[in-house]
Amino acid sequence: MSSEKLCDKEAKDLLLRWPRRTKLWPPPEGRGFWIRGQPKDGQQPGPRLSSPGAYLFTTQPDGLWVHFKSPESCDVVVVEICGTIQNLNDKRSRYIPASHSLILTCTSAWLREEISVQRAGRCPRWRACASFRTNPGELRVPVRHLRVLYGIPNKLYNKWCREHTPTGYEFFSSHSSLETYNSQQMQRFLRQMSSASQFRTQVRYS
Repeated sequence: MSSEKLCDKEAKDLLLRWPRRTKLWPPPEGRGFWIRGQPKDGQQPGPRLSSPGAYLFTTQPDGLWVHFKSPESCDVVVVEICGTIQNLNDKRSRYIPASHSLILTCTSAWLREEISVQRAGRCPRWRACASFRTNPGELRVPVRHLRVLYGIPNKLYNKWCREHTPTGYEFFSSHSSLETYNSQQMQRFLRQMSSASQFRTQVRYS
């Protein structure tokens, strides 16, 4: 039976069942893969988000997938599991574009760490990204494209949705729906979070 309210451990375990490497969100220009940065699934700490110039006060989302456009910028999909409306409002405040831009920081050790990937056995994350020719080392890059999915307990979900209008980068789901990742309906919903969904046709670059 699906859970109508996930605790922190249940949320992390659920997100670890989502893909480590994916093209569910069509990559910009069709190149590269989205790599899971959170929850942590190896020995090395995953990437974090912060405001420009901030090194101590960083945000570690419950779920984070990163697509590196190049060593100079990245796109991110964030998943935040919220237990209360107060918790939801706190997490929403971290991503308001009007208040600041975001920087993604990931260590060279995290990029070097080997992960399992389909059809390729094991390889370091920087190679699994298919965005770099060589290991770029530690990265601290601006976030170009942001999408955030907030998971809300079932009992609060309908009440909240009736009274609020999401901003353009925000998406919302009940806790129980998050467990249906492999369903066609959920995957159609998630694909809307790609920047590719904002263009009628995609331009391919040689």
